[in-house]
Amino acid sequence: MLSAVVLAAAVTLSACASQVGGTPSADESGGSPDADPSVTSTNAGEPSAPAERGTEAAEPAAPGECVDGSDTSAVDCAQPHTVEITKEGTFGSGLPSESPDKATIFAEVFPECRQAAADYLGSAQYDATTLGAWMLWADKDDWQAGDRWYRCGVAQLSPGGEAQSRTGSARDVLAGERRFEFQLCSSVRPSQELPQQVPCDDPHRAEAIGAVPVGNAGEKFPSDEQFNAEAAPSCRQLLSEYLGSARDDVAASWRWPDQTNWSHGFTNITCYAETEAPVNGSLRGIGSSPLPR
Repeated sequence: MLSAVVLAAAVTLSACASQVGGTPSADESGGSPDADPSVTSTNAGEPSAPAERGTEAAEPAAPGECVDGSDTSAVDCAQPHTVEITKEGTFGSGLPSESPDKATIFAEVFPECRQAAADYLGSAQYDATTLGAWMLWADKDDWQAGDRWYRCGVAQLSPGGEAQSRTGSARDVLAGERRFEFQLCSSVRPSQELPQQVPCDDPHRAEAIGAVPVGNAGEKFPSDEQFNAEAAPSCRQLLSEYLGSARDDVAASWRWPDQTNWSHGFTNITCYAETEAPVNGSLRGIGSSPLPR
């Protein structure tokens, strides 16, 4: 019997800086979160504990196939499902005979799952969307029995970071302008707290506009100053392109991963178009028009 540990990669970006007013400010370079009110540190920690449920299956689903919940057997992607498999693999012999904890699993494999998600979805910008990388692997009992399989996947994430049921393949859905169909919007200002996902048709204070790569999981974790130095020019440029003009009532803000999530492959800064008060429509291409209140 094959069973699976199922673990999502929810939004785990944990620190932020904000440039307000559309012009450079004294706080732009970041600095200590305790000293600079425009920089807030929040430890998002790991996603919630994985669900462990035994299900009978001849073989876990292969790349291009879909699964529903913790059942690892393949289902037709045209039917309701929660995860679409992007990569399959087997853990190496360096891991313990006892089932490793999720932190060990993530550090071992999840950077590969992140890259597999980017390749499969057709864009490395998926941190700015409601789609995310996902992972399944053999649970404790099957691990002790010698099973070492894992599967990387992609999922449509709920506001709580859970895989939502969807139909149709996710292959290349973020290629080109289609990525805005899955755009992440937040009811709160990312410069102040962790984004809270809401539908972009609902009132919101931020729209994710892009993801800026900073490095690789195996590299040294950057300082706040290094993150800000990468984010400030890139997010300002993305904001200008997104709006279609410079304006003072929309800010560029950004968030970056904590050190744990950096080691798990979250090595992007996510940029946002942020407003002080909620808006009721998209800011994309708004130019000099009034904000959609």
